[in-house]
Amino acid sequence: MRGTRIQGRQVELRPLARSDATALDRILRDGQVTRFLPPIVRRETGTQFVARVLDGRRRGQGVPFVIVPLGGEDAIGQVRLFHWSRETRDAEIGYWLRRSAWGRGWATEAVRLACGFGFRSMRLHRIEALVLDGNDASRHVLEKVGFRAEGRCRQSERLARGWVDELRFGLLRGELRTGPQV
Repeated sequence: MRGTRIQGRQVELRPLARSDATALDRILRDGQVTRFLPPIVRRETGTQFVARVLDGRRRGQGVPFVIVPLGGEDAIGQVRLFHWSRETRDAEIGYWLRRSAWGRGWATEAVRLACGFGFRSMRLHRIEALVLDGNDASRHVLEKVGFRAEGRCRQSERLARGWVDELRFGLLRGELRTGPQV
């Protein structure tokens, strides 16, 4: 799994590497990108993020990828399956892209590719995602891929503007939509 590269129509997922820290650091310095991310990620540099995520991979807790546009080399974002339980065959998905890559369908394709990998190679039965209320773009990505809204955790995350709800989504094996969805 460690050297797996997954190619889509617009983007390729490749394993996260220490050399991606600089590109990811530039993305993490953009407050528009990080405003809906968990507090730990909002505080990290690219180097800290990569070190923490690679440590989790070494401990078998997940599989991280960087998102690269076809024909490109630099990471434009990341997608990862984490909180992986082999026993219950589930994981959580998280992703973010640099702002100049928004609105092109790249996040949707990256999430679709990562979920397909999770179901095939990690033998997952379920993938879940948590989205902060107000992050409509991320919610739409999940819905296009086939995730279903499953609940709301009221005022569970604190942002600069105050407490916000967290929305929970789930995708079961067999529910992944394989093509573009409107």
